[in-house]
Amino acid sequence: MKNTNKMKTGLMATVLVAVITATYLIGFLQGQRLAAQQEINFPHIVNVVIRRNGEVVYNYTTHNILTTIGARLVRNILGFDNETQRQVKYIALSSDTNPDKTWTKLPNEYTTGGLERKAGTPSVINATAFQVVAQWTSSTTTTIKCTALHWDGTSGSDNNMWAVASIPDASVIPNDEIQVTWKVNIPDG
Repeated sequence: MKNTNKMKTGLMATVLVAVITATYLIGFLQGQRLAAQQEINFPHIVNVVIRRNGEVVYNYTTHNILTTIGARLVRNILGFDNETQRQVKYIALSSDTNPDKTWTKLPNEYTTGGLERKAGTPSVINATAFQVVAQWTSSTTTTIKCTALHWDGTSGSDNNMWAVASIPDASVIPNDEIQVTWKVNIPDG
């Protein structure tokens, strides 16, 4: 009787290990297939990082909304000879919520407190993508809720917002360091 119980226990343990191993392998292989086939739904990504005393206190990544005038700029550059070349490299911050593609500027763009619209540093990521990175040091206490990418560096100016993104409340105090990275991908194929 004791040998039978030991055999049953050993057999159950072997079956359990085999089931766990098989489940892991099936899940791993399926995950590999899905990862290779997943489509990028949001090719335009925005990342906001806030550091306080050298430590990251906020890090959020989201997609953005291409504005109507931003799409029109691209159309006019590609389809007509009526647009001067405009570098989309200026990043703005604001307290706005619920951005809309019809916006032409951030209604409540920060124009003081060390959070003014700033020329970012553009760089190539790969054959179809570029990024723009800008950094600020806050001299005020406020909450950032929105960021936008522009082709004009004048704080508060209108009719030059290419894209906009909302973020969860990002509270800043004096001396906080803010970094915003916009990644823009123009997919091929």
